[in-house]
Amino acid sequence: MFRKFQAHPDLKDFVLFYFEMDWQSAQAYQNRGYLCLPTGCSFIGFQKKGRMQVKIDDFTYETEAYFLNVQTTIPYEMFTREPDLQVIAACLKPTAIAQLFKIDVSRIINTGMNPRNLFADHLKNFSDVFEKETKTSEILALLDEIFLKQLKHSRPKSNFIDIAVDLIMQQKGIISIEELVGRFKVSTRYFQKKFKEMVGISPLLYIKIIRYNFLFSSFSQQSPNFASSAAPLYFYDSAHYSKSFKDYLGMNPSEFDLSQYPFIKLTAIEQAVWINAFRELAD
Repeated sequence: MFRKFQAHPDLKDFVLFYFEMDWQSAQAYQNRGYLCLPTGCSFIGFQKKGRMQVKIDDFTYETEAYFLNVQTTIPYEMFTREPDLQVIAACLKPTAIAQLFKIDVSRIINTGMNPRNLFADHLKNFSDVFEKETKTSEILALLDEIFLKQLKHSRPKSNFIDIAVDLIMQQKGIISIEELVGRFKVSTRYFQKKFKEMVGISPLLYIKIIRYNFLFSSFSQQSPNFASSAAPLYFYDSAHYSKSFKDYLGMNPSEFDLSQYPFIKLTAIEQAVWINAFRELAD
């Protein structure tokens, strides 16, 4: 089961949406592993059932009951032996963690952390209710409440990095640093510094992540040449595409078989951010 919910209107610049997922395995306790793509978004998850292990390069961490993921910069694997995963999560805009919590997000890239300390005492009432509450609407109302309290406390200001992120999304990652810098009349160095402060990674790396998300979203199981057919839309030429693809996924486009990596398709950006991904997974 997958359901998507809108956050409180006052949170629209920070929380893209909430989602609830109840994912039951047909084969209990089978170790299931999935290769996933970075999304460019941040997530705060609240797990009612089950846990996941996330392997990023040589580092593996197990998600806690509450977990925060700011940015993942390389393809990673997700594993679980649980027969049932039940999660309620907030999908956040890339700058939301920096703006709401005033922390150096670049220090928590490619890892997960517990968000309890970020919310101070705001999560205490939520925790008491979350363990017992069965109505999703009540849990989401509490999430709205703690995010609104944090918004009032942090008083974030609108900035040009959010506009830059929106432009990168609109252009599906087919945009240069020079184009972005030219729009905002700032130096390249200043733009890169502010982008990393707000998003946690360099703008060039973020552009790459978004480009690959839209590239994989365009792939089709029915097209025998899917691994190269979309390349001209996203890369200079086939040689550039092949080299970049191998650097990113560790294999040549000709070696890649989408049917062997279904979760890549599911976690790729659909209409900018995970709109359809978990719905397909739930089916």
